[in-house]
Amino acid sequence: MPGARRQRVLAALLLAPNSVVPLSRLVDMTWDDEPPVTAVKQLQNSVSALRERLGDTGQRLIRTEDAGYLIRVGEQDLDSLRFTTGVADSRRHAAEGRLEQAVGVIRTALDLWRGSALEGLGTAALARSAARLDEQRLRTLELSVTWRLELGEHHEVADDLADLAHDHPLRETLHMRWMEALVHCGRRADALHVFHRLGTRLAKELGVGPGPDVRRLHEQILRGEQPRPRPDPRTRGIHRVPAMRQPWSLAPPVPRQLPQTVRDFIGRADHLAALDALLPPAGGQAVVISALDGSGGVGKTTLAVHWARRVQDRFPDGTLHTNLRGYGPGKPASPDETLDDFLVALGVHPAAVPAGTGARSGLFRTLAAGRRMLIVLDNAHSAEQVRPLLPGAPGCMVVVTSRDSLTGLVITEAAHRLTLDVLAPSEALDLVVGIIGPHRARAEPAAVDNLIRLCARLPLALRIAAGRAAAYGHVSVADIVAELAEENSRLDALSWGRDPYAAVRNVLAWSYDQLSIGQADLFRRLGLHPGPDISTPAAAALAQRPPRETRQLLNALADAHLIEPVAHDRYRFHDLLRAYAEELAGEHDSEGRRRDALDAMLTWYSHTAHTADRRLYPTCTRVVTTVAEPAHPHPVADRDHAWAWFTDERANLIAALYQAVDRTMDDYALYLLDALGFLVLMGGWEERVDTASAVLRAARRSGRTVHEANALLARGEALAHLQHPDAQADLGGACRLAQEAGNVHIQIAARIELGQLLRRQTRFVEAQHHFDEARLLSRGFDTGRWEAVAEGHLAALHSDLGNHQQAIDCGTRSAALRHELGDTDGEACALAAIAVGRQGIGDHDTAIVHCRHAIALGRTSLGSQEETLAGPLTVLATSLLALGRVNEAVDCWQEAASIYTDRGLDADAAILHHHIRAAGQPPAQPDQL
Repeated sequence: MPGARRQRVLAALLLAPNSVVPLSRLVDMTWDDEPPVTAVKQLQNSVSALRERLGDTGQRLIRTEDAGYLIRVGEQDLDSLRFTTGVADSRRHAAEGRLEQAVGVIRTALDLWRGSALEGLGTAALARSAARLDEQRLRTLELSVTWRLELGEHHEVADDLADLAHDHPLRETLHMRWMEALVHCGRRADALHVFHRLGTRLAKELGVGPGPDVRRLHEQILRGEQPRPRPDPRTRGIHRVPAMRQPWSLAPPVPRQLPQTVRDFIGRADHLAALDALLPPAGGQAVVISALDGSGGVGKTTLAVHWARRVQDRFPDGTLHTNLRGYGPGKPASPDETLDDFLVALGVHPAAVPAGTGARSGLFRTLAAGRRMLIVLDNAHSAEQVRPLLPGAPGCMVVVTSRDSLTGLVITEAAHRLTLDVLAPSEALDLVVGIIGPHRARAEPAAVDNLIRLCARLPLALRIAAGRAAAYGHVSVADIVAELAEENSRLDALSWGRDPYAAVRNVLAWSYDQLSIGQADLFRRLGLHPGPDISTPAAAALAQRPPRETRQLLNALADAHLIEPVAHDRYRFHDLLRAYAEELAGEHDSEGRRRDALDAMLTWYSHTAHTADRRLYPTCTRVVTTVAEPAHPHPVADRDHAWAWFTDERANLIAALYQAVDRTMDDYALYLLDALGFLVLMGGWEERVDTASAVLRAARRSGRTVHEANALLARGEALAHLQHPDAQADLGGACRLAQEAGNVHIQIAARIELGQLLRRQTRFVEAQHHFDEARLLSRGFDTGRWEAVAEGHLAALHSDLGNHQQAIDCGTRSAALRHELGDTDGEACALAAIAVGRQGIGDHDTAIVHCRHAIALGRTSLGSQEETLAGPLTVLATSLLALGRVNEAVDCWQEAASIYTDRGLDADAAILHHHIRAAGQPPAQPDQL
């Protein structure tokens, strides 16, 4: 078949004969690197060429299906199908006692092989499939030589295995069979030499020694014993039901297969209690299944084995355990492979294990019936891998661990789902202290805290990092923390030696490798997101996909525990997964593709922020009047929706702004700052200072004078509120730059802020100058809001100066303008200013009326309640006290003080507490406010 791409497409179809192969799978099989945009079209062309080459003009051989393509082949037309059928037939012959026929059939099946599978086709996905086929061949070879040894073909097997062991120097089963054959041939020294050569090779290449089965055989040979005699199948009767093995004991031992548990198991009390509660009662009516899921490295296996060891004495008929290898090096264990091991553990002779998953599963359920067993299925890949391994009768309990949520087991098998998260802070501390010792922990408490933080409280990461500190006395915890703090090398620091299971990157990669192309692409894109969590619409913008499609991909990532749902349509992942996703994006996606993704995300944030800002501040003037619309705009229906969106996205918007500055995507930084006025409503003055300072660099870098003035205005306003001495310089600079650029609204805003600052400093003449200039500039400008603002501040200033009637007049004009605009927050402030003027002329009754109106409006305010509510309450208290209504005045002061305290305005709250004490009543405690 000419053409590499056609060969790959044909191979991909033949790997799943008579089944639909999805287009996404064909793309993965055909291209190693990022597929071209025309991948689907190229696949269609390749299939057309294959049909023409194979004479399939009627499309009866290769059929087009909705999801992909299907190739129809008969059992005798494809070597892999003939091989599978031959192996199954040979097993049936062996199970029925006809071992000579079994060997003949299995040799015929093995003769179908002509070299390695799919040799030279090249892509990683095809290589993985080829590895699975080659593994099937090797397992079949091992089975063949086992049967031949039972038939006494020791010399022939010894010769054959010399070549096989040379080709597969790390395969322990082949070496065991070779050693057995050599001993039976009287070549004991050669058998011992084979063992030593295997041990040397394993130590050199993997850093491990031979397994327990090989060591036991070695010890047996050293003692001069012959390997265990094998029953002669030619003297056995034909069994319709597989016979139990009995040549060396009357009954098989009770299996206790749990691996060793960790010495320093920490915490997980809630999960242990939940598992305890699931223990089946003596007269239970069903198998109890617990599905324990969580991300890689979170400690699922450790918990399952620790708990199983605690309770296995309640299961007198045995404890079965297997690693299903769902996530890890190599291919996942097949149900057949696991059932083989379980059936042998329960006493079935290897040669009597029936062929076919259904037959094996049925025999396993038969043997489990009436027994009380605990079965631990560790590291499952999917519900389909687990179902054939489930017993059918009550009395047994199954614990399944997986990175997948195994929703299928929960739905169809009534499994109890338990999700494992990272350790609690106290548990993480206990684990680290237990590893490095209390003395070192006390000597470096801050470093220990940082180590826990940088490891995201992930147990595997904590064990690696703390273990490195414990193993090397000259390495301090601070040294390890310094390595972890390097963003680009954090995952390098979380590895130990050459053990793939002791490297966080490998553990995470085993989950990533299971993802589809779309899921993997989204996972990498999420690593580019700067904020602590992400909404589905924002993820859709980042992925450049429709929200509905993105939601499905996010749910798949959550099921794989690569991200965590934190609310409806909101997700996050811990810092190590974020670092891994970002690392993958750098490896797999070009700089241009990453920048396009960020451009789409920042467009979405900028556009949505400006839309929400218009809902919150419909009458305000902004520097940015138009923002590019994203592919899928996010609707913001009203003011409440805008407030909720800003509340949810506050941290993400700030992080996006910093990211735009850091990556010199300056336009987005300027746009975002202009839409972050909600921070003022939320009392985020420090955040306002920091974001404005960052944007100031971007504005100056891009030479945008108006935006430089806007950033100075935002920072100056916040600094003035925080009573910082640099506020006046920023506000003056904003005013000057705006005047140079001809921007009226920044001039007005800067003068009003300067006026307020100078008024608080009792520099009333200078303050009035700025307020008068602002009022003059604002008349006839925009919607009239700025004129209302200037009049309101002049009202407050005239009250300070004792010009009470002027204060009332300015306040009245401000309130009328605010009311006309529908600006309830501003109207509340204006009414309070009128009330202060009324107090100045002794008209407290009218002042109270204005204050109560202002308070009613202020209670509807979404933010800035220190101005819209606390201010009118304080003014009202003054009139109530003047009329002798002390208790009512104190109530107002206490409510206002509570608002000031909540907003961090402790000095204002202290003044009100002084008024309360002066009125003869103690201030309320914080928990009473």
